[in-house]
Amino acid sequence: MLRTGCLERSAMERLVRIPIVSANRLEKEKESGPGYWFVSIRLKDGRCYEPAVASEGHIILVEGHRDLPFTSEDVESVAVTEKGWNFRRRKQGRPRGLTHRLGA
Repeated sequence: MLRTGCLERSAMERLVRIPIVSANRLEKEKESGPGYWFVSIRLKDGRCYEPAVASEGHIILVEGHRDLPFTSEDVESVAVTEKGWNFRRRKQGRPRGLTHRLGA
C-alpha cells in the first residue's frame, strides 16, 4: 500500500500546471480524445514542444520524453494542435512511463 502511494505521488509530481489563460482557452476547444488534448507548448525561453498531452489543467506527457523537460514556471503558453501520436501504445523494450501510472 505504501509503495503504491509513493508511485502515485511520484507520478503526480511530474505533472506541469498549464497557465490559467491557456487552460481556459483549452476548455473551449474540442478534445482530441476523452478528457485530453494534443497541445503545442511554448516556453518563456522560446523553446517549443509538440505534440504533448494535456488533461485537467496539466501537461502530462511530451512525445519523445519519459519525464517532462520543463517546469510550470517555464511555460509561456499552451495551444491545441492537430499533431498527435499514439501515446498509449508502449514501445518495445521500454518500461512503462507516466501514462501507465495514471491509468491511461
